Amino acid sequence: MLCLILFLSVAALWFFTNEYNTLFGVYRPACSMRIMSFNFLLFIGLLTALNFSNDVRNSTTDALDINNFDNNLAMLALLLALIVLMILKFLGIKGSATYAILGSLMAYGLITDEAYHLKWSFIASYLAAPVMAFTISAGIRYLLKTVFSKVRIHLITMSYYMRMVIILCIVLTIISLGLNWGGMLLGIGYKLAEGKAVAICASFIVAGIILITRIFDRTYEHQSTGMYADFSIYAIASVGFSVAATLMIFSFGSITALARISPVPLSVPTLVTCAIAGTEIIQKTRLISNSDYIKEGIASIATPGLSFIFTFIVLDIMGENPADGIRDLTSIAASLVILAAISFAGYVRRQQMLKKATERLVYTQQQQIYENSRALNDMELKVVISENQALHNAVEMKRQEVMNIALSIVEQKEYLQSLNEIVKKLSSSKDEEEKNGYISQLSSSLRQRISYNSEIDSQYFYAQAESLHEDFNAKLSENFPDLTLQEKRLATLLRLGFSSKYIASLMNITPKSVEISRYRLRQKLGLSKGDNLVNYIKSI
Repeated sequence: MLCLILFLSVAALWFFTNEYNTLFGVYRPACSMRIMSFNFLLFIGLLTALNFSNDVRNSTTDALDINNFDNNLAMLALLLALIVLMILKFLGIKGSATYAILGSLMAYGLITDEAYHLKWSFIASYLAAPVMAFTISAGIRYLLKTVFSKVRIHLITMSYYMRMVIILCIVLTIISLGLNWGGMLLGIGYKLAEGKAVAICASFIVAGIILITRIFDRTYEHQSTGMYADFSIYAIASVGFSVAATLMIFSFGSITALARISPVPLSVPTLVTCAIAGTEIIQKTRLISNSDYIKEGIASIATPGLSFIFTFIVLDIMGENPADGIRDLTSIAASLVILAAISFAGYVRRQQMLKKATERLVYTQQQQIYENSRALNDMELKVVISENQALHNAVEMKRQEVMNIALSIVEQKEYLQSLNEIVKKLSSSKDEEEKNGYISQLSSSLRQRISYNSEIDSQYFYAQAESLHEDFNAKLSENFPDLTLQEKRLATLLRLGFSSKYIASLMNITPKSVEISRYRLRQKLGLSKGDNLVNYIKSI
C-alpha cells in the first residue's frame, strides 16, 4: 500500500506540475470559463472518469504481465523513471511520465521475468495515436474553415457559438484524460497493491493533488503569453477536440479492437504537438516554432528509450539477487536525486537572473521607445500647430483682400460720381473760363487718381511679395541692417526677375533712377565690379 501511495502521488504531482499546462494551456487564449468553474469541472470530471477507466487499466495490466512482480524493485524502476524525467527537464526537454514509467517497467519485466513478452499491439497503439491526433486536428480545422467561409454569420454570434464549442472541448478533454491517464494509474496500482482498494486510494490521492495544485494556479483566466498566445479560436477548437478525441478513442477496447491495437495511456505533449501540426497544415500559418517540434520529437523518443536503458542497466548491474543491493542503489539514487535537485536549483537561479536582466533590458527599451514616441508626438503637435497657424493667416489674408476689394469698389463708385458731377457742370456751363476751370479740375483729379492708384498697387504688390519671401527679407535685414526700405524693395524685385523698366513703373521712378539705386545697392552689399547682383541676391 505504501508503494501504491508513493507511485500515485509522484505520478499525479508530475502530471499536474508539468504536463497539465501543455494539455489545458491551449484553452487559455479563449478564456471561455472562469477559474472556479474550470477547477470544479476538472475535480468532478476527472475523478468520475478515473473510476470508469477499466479498458486502459486492463490493457496496462496485460502489458505488464510480470509473474515475479516485486514491489520494492518496481518502485526502484519508477524512481529511475523519475530521475530520467528530471534529467530531461534539466536539459529543457519536457518528457512524459507515461512514456518514462512504462519504459522503466518494461525494462524491469525483461530483466526479472524470463516469461515476460512485449505486447506489440501496445507499441502499435503508441505509433497510431499521434497520427490520429494529426488527422483529426487537420479534419476539424478544414471543416471549420469550409463552414465559416461559406456561411455569413455576425462576429458576435460566431464568437458565442465558438465559445460553446470550446467549453464542450474542455469537458471532453477532462473526461478523456480521466479515462486514459486514470487507466495507467489503476493498471500499475493493481500490480503494486494487488487490487486492495486501489480505486479509492487513487481517487483520494488524485483529488488531493488536484486541490493542492489548483489552489496555487491562477493562470487559467490570464491571457496566454507562451506558445499558445497566437492561437485563433478555430485553432484552439481543432487542437483541443483532436487531443480529447484521441485520448477517448484509445481508452476503449471496443474501438481500438477494430484496428487490432490496444487501449493505452498516451503522452499528452506528443498528442498536443501532433494536433498543432495538423492545424498548421490546413490554415497554412505557423503556430509554434521548429524548435518546439524538435524538442517534442526528442522527448517522445528519448523519454521511453532512456528510461528503458537506464533501468535495464541499473537492474542488470545489481545481479541475480537484486534485493541485496537495493539499499546501496537507493542511496546512490537518492544522491543522484539530490545532485539533480541542486543542479536544477542552480539552473532555476540562473534563469531567474537572466529573466531579471532581460526584464531590465526590456524596460529600458520600452522607456526609450516611450521617450522617442513622446518626442515624435511633440514634433507632430508642433507641425499641426504651425499648419493651423498658416491656414489661419491664409484665411485672414483672404478676408482682408475681400474687405479691401469691397472698400475699393465703394471708393471707386464715389470717385466716379464726383467725376460725373464735374462733367455735368462742364456740359451745362456756357462761360469759356468756367469750362476751362472745370477741365483743369477734372485733369488734376485724374492725375491724382493715377498717382494714388499706382502707389496703392505698389504697396499691395510689395506686401504680397514680402509675405511670400519672409525668409529672404529676414536674412537680408539680418545680414545688411543698413539697407533702406526702398533698397529692400529693389532687392525683392530683382530676386523676382523684373527688368529695370518694370521696376521703374512699380517704384514710380525713372529707369535712370533704377540704375543709380542698383549701383548703391551693390555697394551696400559689398559686391565687386565682376559680381552679378541678381545672382548674389538669389543666393541669399
